[in-house]
Amino acid sequence: MNEKEFVMSAFRGAVYFPSRVYNAYQTYEYFDASELERDFSYAEKAGITALRIFTSYEQYLKDKSAFFSKFDTLLAIAAKHSIRVMPVLFENCGRDFTPENAMDRDPDTAVCVKSPALKTIQDPSLWTECLQYTQDFMTHYADDERLVAIEIMNEPDYKIGDVDFAIAMLRKAHEYRKSVPLTIGCITLQQCLYYGDLIDVYQFHDNFPSEIESFKKELEFASQVKRVTGKPVWLSEWQRLRKSGPGWDKAEIPQEEKTPDLASLAPLVYASGLGSFFWCLMVKPAYLSTQRPNGTYNGLFYEDGSVCSAADYKAISGNDDIKEKKGLPEWYVRSKETKEKKRK
Repeated sequence: MNEKEFVMSAFRGAVYFPSRVYNAYQTYEYFDASELERDFSYAEKAGITALRIFTSYEQYLKDKSAFFSKFDTLLAIAAKHSIRVMPVLFENCGRDFTPENAMDRDPDTAVCVKSPALKTIQDPSLWTECLQYTQDFMTHYADDERLVAIEIMNEPDYKIGDVDFAIAMLRKAHEYRKSVPLTIGCITLQQCLYYGDLIDVYQFHDNFPSEIESFKKELEFASQVKRVTGKPVWLSEWQRLRKSGPGWDKAEIPQEEKTPDLASLAPLVYASGLGSFFWCLMVKPAYLSTQRPNGTYNGLFYEDGSVCSAADYKAISGNDDIKEKKGLPEWYVRSKETKEKKRK
């Protein structure tokens, strides 16, 4: 399948972070090629052909050569397992970037971080190094067939002024654009209109729909957009049906809705004709501080290759020959217990 056919296809992808990291900065701080080799082999076994992986602007600032060396290694391992990568250059979600927040590994407080910091996003006079990162990344990878697309930013939002930032980075990327499509991780398809012809792929996110019928209609609309515009449309974040509601910023949700349940949505997603990335490949506590307090966790594989849900694995891969375990990963439970003992 050539590149154009792949981006238009209903490929099966996943979002990837190594199991024990909490954000993109930590992905590269604790970079381990053997861990990627193991995890990408699990993805290949499950029939996953694309991974959405966040880069780290701050790791680039820390050591450009080391950052690109690590990302080159990541791409080589992905290609070995017939997996294409969609890198994400900047991240709008999470706590504001500080070195302390980025390196936080406390099981109760460690979550994703904005990249760059909000002060930078909101001040065009501070964009010089961000523009240089975009330029350098494009110079390295704009024609790299191992990439399915380059996502300039995840979930920019006019409420905090970062759409202008995203547009500026997109325009810089266009100066060096070659064969790899450009995109933005929009929450809704309507937000793709902010970027007009600057993006080649439309994205939207729906992690926790509460009704199957409304989710069906959303997928049908996305399929119509794909047909009418001729552009690829990807559902680049999805997790499970949560009938009680999405649960954002809720302290409590029903116990049975805290767990992964990809099988509740996978048949609809894969029948839609859209490319997609579920959240996420490895079983982990919730990425966002708006989900962590209510006990949400997500993912498919544990570090030992077993899965959280055999039903989820079958829905993704079509196979059911797999060992199933339940619950949060053992390393996370141990870290909580260790913290509790120290408190006493």
